[in-house]
Amino acid sequence: MKLPNGFGTVYKMQGNRRRPHVAKKTIQGKQKAIGYFETFEDAMACLVAYNRDPALLSPSRTTFSEVYALWKAKHFPQLRSESARISYRNSYRHCARLHSMVFVDIRLAHLDMVIDDVRRSGCGQPTQKKVRSLLEQLYKYAARYDLVTRDYARYLDIDRPRVKRKKKPFTVRQRNKLWRGVSEMPEVRHVLMLIYSGCRVGEYRHIRKTDVKLRRRVIVIRHSKTEAGCGRLVPIPKKLMPWYEEAMHGAGEYICTRQDGTRHSYDSFRRAIFDPVMKHFGMVHTPHECRHTLASMLDSADVNRTVIKLILGHSLEGVTERVYTHKSVRELLRAIDRICP
Repeated sequence: MKLPNGFGTVYKMQGNRRRPHVAKKTIQGKQKAIGYFETFEDAMACLVAYNRDPALLSPSRTTFSEVYALWKAKHFPQLRSESARISYRNSYRHCARLHSMVFVDIRLAHLDMVIDDVRRSGCGQPTQKKVRSLLEQLYKYAARYDLVTRDYARYLDIDRPRVKRKKKPFTVRQRNKLWRGVSEMPEVRHVLMLIYSGCRVGEYRHIRKTDVKLRRRVIVIRHSKTEAGCGRLVPIPKKLMPWYEEAMHGAGEYICTRQDGTRHSYDSFRRAIFDPVMKHFGMVHTPHECRHTLASMLDSADVNRTVIKLILGHSLEGVTERVYTHKSVRELLRAIDRICP
């Protein structure tokens, strides 16, 4: 990849190295390494961040990968969710045929071929949508710095979304069945903890023991896909306190871990915990329906709408909710104890 004079260079070193890609730049007449990285992409992002001047790139020479590196250096620090960063990285990999192309030479036909590559790889409409979102962001960034004059991403067609199965909360009978089955199947505890916390699976998997405040009976959510969800306090029902106390003495730094003490991935959580519980009790649900269940229970109990949003991590709407409404931990605990006496 040809970079502008004085911009620096990125290349892969020989040998079996954990971080084989190096980013270098000439500083005071001498070429110095400014970082070593596992991937070329991360090394380029570091080099771009070091230069921090998109004007150094020429429209006639700037490649797709360079625009992505520039955009990434500016956009990634603003993302609070690691899952969002992973999604963008995966989308970038799906655009492999564009990486070395000069950005201004890319046409709609090239973008269509990227979507065709996604289809051939077995990925459906959600992945195509994420790839298109990345392309839209890159074209917006490139246009901002006069690297392109036309946005082809806006004309990109993807598959229509499939009709999704409507989310169904756990019924009262099913919840009672889970409560009765705790003694025969320990994994049921995590399903009930997921239901009564209202956490997304990604949030639940990332709960560290240090985030569980037993004296206050709350969990501090540090990892969330949304800004409103990050940093919120989730109340712990009295009935579930013994399980959280027991989890605090388990292996690893998280409350939900594998046998070796490491944190569950989404797939391992489903394989080892959620799906076996559903099969054992003859239920058909997804983990996200646990979250729908709590929302439904709180609504049926006539809990204040703002309290429900605070517990679930939904964004507050309007000046009154966002500025003038203050809810204490006591009110959150009162709400959760109302549905789990």
